[in-house]
Amino acid sequence: MGETLSDVAYRHISKKLVSGELVAGQKLSEQTIAAECGISRTPVREAVRRLTEEGLLYQIPSSGTYVARPDRRQLIDAFEVRMALETFAMERAVRNLTKANRDELRKACETMHAMAVSLRTRRRPLLEGRPLVTFLTADLSFHLLLLKAAGNHLAIKIVTNVYQRNLFFGQYSHKRDLRHVAWAWRQHAEVERAIRRGDPSAAARWMHAHISWSMADALTAFDAATAAATRSGRAPSDPVHDALAQITARFT
Repeated sequence: MGETLSDVAYRHISKKLVSGELVAGQKLSEQTIAAECGISRTPVREAVRRLTEEGLLYQIPSSGTYVARPDRRQLIDAFEVRMALETFAMERAVRNLTKANRDELRKACETMHAMAVSLRTRRRPLLEGRPLVTFLTADLSFHLLLLKAAGNHLAIKIVTNVYQRNLFFGQYSHKRDLRHVAWAWRQHAEVERAIRRGDPSAAARWMHAHISWSMADALTAFDAATAAATRSGRAPSDPVHDALAQITARFT
């Protein structure tokens, strides 16, 4: 089945969320999205409905659609779903991987390593722009290759959605500095080495450790960012809270 117009709008909005072009509290214009995609507003509304159900957008009656503020509990939930699905699928994935699949896993690791080396040699504080996109693409490809080899298409769909959610949260949590990028590369490399040895148990342990570490790292950064915003008095706008405050103000 081909991509629908709703899928086009969904992918377009998702890209804006992940890139940070749309930020927490910002109002979403369906008309603008429709114009950018060259489609009518009907498929855009369907895409907005899907993203609202996924918790990335809020809809406020008589006000509009807004970008949600990342929630700590949702961040934990997203990582735990990945942890459960990806470690469970490892044994079947290792059994089914072809030589071409294994080569792709190795190349994904090499790409992540190259990004870490580039960050160190150029002495830049954070991985940003095209290098960040390259790193994240290699990261996601690594995980999806394993799920594809496991043959569970529902797991692929769920993890893709959850990974996207992690990337959205990452705009407000992860600071992809040398430490983060180097550790992420090493953990993927350990999974790949275990697969090469034909040891699915070790691969599953490393995958579990990798996702656990990523979650802890994200939560630490998320908490620090939240505390900093609170101290400065510039906490990200929450559209639901703002709407309730406006309604309350009318009666006080």
